[in-house]
Amino acid sequence: MNRARVKKVLIALIFFLIVIQIFQPGRSNPPATPSRSLRAHVPIPEDAYSAMIRSCGDCHSNETRWPWYSHVAPISWVITDDVNQGRRHMNFDDWEALGDGKLANDRLVNICDEIKHTGMPPFSYRLVHRQSRLTQEESAAICAWSHPLRANPSGFPGHP
Repeated sequence: MNRARVKKVLIALIFFLIVIQIFQPGRSNPPATPSRSLRAHVPIPEDAYSAMIRSCGDCHSNETRWPWYSHVAPISWVITDDVNQGRRHMNFDDWEALGDGKLANDRLVNICDEIKHTGMPPFSYRLVHRQSRLTQEESAAICAWSHPLRANPSGFPGHP
């Protein structure tokens, strides 16, 4: 390929990258109502909760920290979609959205498997956000907290 053609391709690529910046997805952090939160419905030790918020909160809460690159298309589209999917799956700030309790309970029962075997948070997120990596102690605290639900699928004893 000659230099003139390479120059035209690069100019077209730069122009394309500039134009797609116009199409930004809606990024939001809806207000959190404490009475709808996970903590309002399920007792959770502070160490497990703080580890979950630090490691999972950007996608599974209404308190997403939107880094600078989340405003740069096309990366912004992927990040916003990941956050929206994470909130739909399980939102610590809108626990009531999971409905009758069985779905919410299933999410908690499986949280240990998600962090140990499925790779939550995802590798791509952990790669960029090193502070999101759970230590063995934090994973153990989360699993120890969620483990009683396996023996009692209807929920924590004595808790609605």
